[in-house]
Amino acid sequence: MENPFKYGEVVTGENFCNREEEIKRIHRAMINGQSFWMYSPRRFGKTSLILKAFETLKEKDIITIYFDLYNVLNPDDFARKYSQVLVKNLFNWKIGIEKLTKKVAEYFKGLYPKFSIDALGNSTLSFETQNIENQSDLETILNVPEKIAGNKNICIAFDEFQEVYRIKPFIINWMRSNFQFHKNVSYIFLGSQQSLMEYTFSDTNSPFYEYGFKMNVDPISEKDLTKYIKRQFKKTGQIISDRTIAEILSESRCHPHFTQHFASFVWDMIMEGEDQECPVFKSKWLQRIVAGQSLIFQNIYDQLSLNQRRTLIAISNLKDEKLFSGEYRKKFNLPETSSLTSTIKSLMKKNLIQKISGSYEVINPVFEEWVRSL
Repeated sequence: MENPFKYGEVVTGENFCNREEEIKRIHRAMINGQSFWMYSPRRFGKTSLILKAFETLKEKDIITIYFDLYNVLNPDDFARKYSQVLVKNLFNWKIGIEKLTKKVAEYFKGLYPKFSIDALGNSTLSFETQNIENQSDLETILNVPEKIAGNKNICIAFDEFQEVYRIKPFIINWMRSNFQFHKNVSYIFLGSQQSLMEYTFSDTNSPFYEYGFKMNVDPISEKDLTKYIKRQFKKTGQIISDRTIAEILSESRCHPHFTQHFASFVWDMIMEGEDQECPVFKSKWLQRIVAGQSLIFQNIYDQLSLNQRRTLIAISNLKDEKLFSGEYRKKFNLPETSSLTSTIKSLMKKNLIQKISGSYEVINPVFEEWVRSL
């Protein structure tokens, strides 16, 4: 029987849990032509949420485009991949390759676009221009959506937006200087590195300072996740106890990915005949999950400095204590305040910890459990 819980991929259909209020807010922003940015840790469900919002938008006059920056290598790669996405979504492919080529050439001036067709009949856009990386060529591409919009409104989502700093930092300046004049195009910027996203949209030195508003992505409520887990178990003729669900959600912190991940392991173990009423059932499934990733975690840990390791261990064991208190620093042999602050920043830059409501936590609860066991 197929496991009803999916993780590590974009979630769609009946595997998508709730987010009704967030989808409503996204729809309102899109209909009103408002740009916004959104931060959450990786695998928190940002991509699934945006694609679900795009899929369920009732407004036919809004064209939605999704573009992921994560695997973009350099400015030339950005220019070609982004252009491909724009042409696929904004141009009429039914007019034929010859007419389409002429039409595309009007908007991508100086880049000499052409189309090639493979054995399966699939068309691919390419440019005769080599190494597209100068400002004028990239601005030509960035302005295509606004020029072609006409009476239509367009909403473009850039996923893993902080990757633009790796691709070429100056692109962010060119984006802002052109996007601010786009009247019929709104933008959604999704990111998974808290410090970079906060800097990009909240620091007065950033070109994107106060460009659009911040939309928060909160954990899905325990109530909704409880209903979802029960429903998925019932689909396969299995029963899960309220206590087991509560233990899953306590460990996952209602993080969508980890909730699916943990529930998947629990489902497997129940199918294997494990008794969920057994006092050690929780420790069994949790240990199995941690053991499956221990080599990855050991590799991450081995690359950390001594201060980073001590700080990570201290944060993993935080409950009601204050990380910066003298007593807690002494307990875990942490450095002085200034050095501890820089160590925390370095761990945030590595995307290992995040700051929530004035306190710090390890982003990955499985990694946190592994660190606690050291």
